[in-house]
Amino acid sequence: MSVFYIDMSAFYIGILRVFLLTLLIEGVAIFFVFLRKKYVYYSVLCNLLTNPTLNLLLSISVIFFAARAYYPVLIAAEIAIIFIEAGVYNYICGFGMKKAVMVSAFLNILSFTAGLLLFHL
Repeated sequence: MSVFYIDMSAFYIGILRVFLLTLLIEGVAIFFVFLRKKYVYYSVLCNLLTNPTLNLLLSISVIFFAARAYYPVLIAAEIAIIFIEAGVYNYICGFGMKKAVMVSAFLNILSFTAGLLLFHL
């Protein structure tokens, strides 16, 4: 038996829960801001692009650099994600880049904060 054991099913279920929570929070928020169902779909597309990548990056960083790497990597990745998703919103929705960055930042700060609150409860 290995000293380092991870219950992979619990790990994947945890990642799935976080992903679904992100989809719910960002989807509801973007719908109420713009009142367009297609923007909810665009939010899902953005999160399909960025959320699995974020979780993979966080997992790898914790494996190689221990838990102390989690928050620095998370914050740096979230900042990068804001700009990546802004590019998608700019392209798909036809927003100007300034508006796309503001929308992306708002959605990501909202879901990030909700995740932190739920994690610490």
